[in-house]
Amino acid sequence: MSIRTTHVGVGGRGRWPLNRFQERNDFEAVALVDVSADNLAAARETSSLGEEACFSSLTDALAAVETDAVVIITPPDLHAGQCLEAVRAGKHVLVEKPFTKDLSQARRIVAEADERGLKVAVTQNARYYPPVLTIRRLLQSGDLGRPAFGLMTKYGWRPRVHHSGTDQDAYLWERGIHDFDQLRHLLDAEPRRLFCNSFNPPWSPYSGGGAIDGWIEFDNDTTFNFQCTFATHKGGASWRLDCENGTVEEIADGLAIRRPGADDDEIITMDENPHPEETLLDGFRDYVLNNVEPSFSGQQNLATVGLINALSASSEQGQAIDFDAYMATH
Repeated sequence: MSIRTTHVGVGGRGRWPLNRFQERNDFEAVALVDVSADNLAAARETSSLGEEACFSSLTDALAAVETDAVVIITPPDLHAGQCLEAVRAGKHVLVEKPFTKDLSQARRIVAEADERGLKVAVTQNARYYPPVLTIRRLLQSGDLGRPAFGLMTKYGWRPRVHHSGTDQDAYLWERGIHDFDQLRHLLDAEPRRLFCNSFNPPWSPYSGGGAIDGWIEFDNDTTFNFQCTFATHKGGASWRLDCENGTVEEIADGLAIRRPGADDDEIITMDENPHPEETLLDGFRDYVLNNVEPSFSGQQNLATVGLINALSASSEQGQAIDFDAYMATH
């Protein structure tokens, strides 16, 4: 069975589902929605759809074309309204990260979808990158023993301001949503306590939060420290996790593990996953057709949205936050 899809936002990042559909028979694009005529024209070439399948609003597309699901890849501030419109029209939803920028909005979408027997999923593709999959496998196999603490640093300069340019916490919403969703997946654990300082260097092109530092303590007793920014003049990154049976670091050609008492690193080839987006499409298909909930479902993604909201709140308040208490009150 093929899932008929309406695509909202078909320029830039919005092209990847249409490109992937060319090699699949389980999805069929039936309508394109964008405010840009140029984006629609380019997407028509990829999808082989005619002008009659192109619309400037989701409302018009839903009224004119029979569809099973809506794929939403638009600026984040539009997600909540578009997801709700799709769900209220009886359609499943696959939405680009971030799901929404507000936990209460995300909860409402999930609740309304559940009431109607509909499925919502979020394209958190970074959780399926090879380093994440490989370290997750090593942890779950017991090879590394119990994880205890880790460090993530990411330094870079973003040449242009993206959708979060006017946000109070630009890095958290543009990149942190990936960084910390990855940690949830990799550790197979949820946050317990956290602290974040979201700040903006004076030369940052962002309005706020072009850099962050802090820590997250997970419920498996692993603490991860981080310092990440879009506003440094020299790029670089590092990632390491210290475990009972060794320290693992990401390197250019794989993973380096230093075992207890060893003088040299053991090099591990990363698991292959050249197209994480295919994993997302497989999971969404199985969710819609077979009711097999993926780890990136809307319900499961509430913790990621809540985590970004809680990190922002920690920075505003200047104090550590109990994550369970935060989720229970927001």
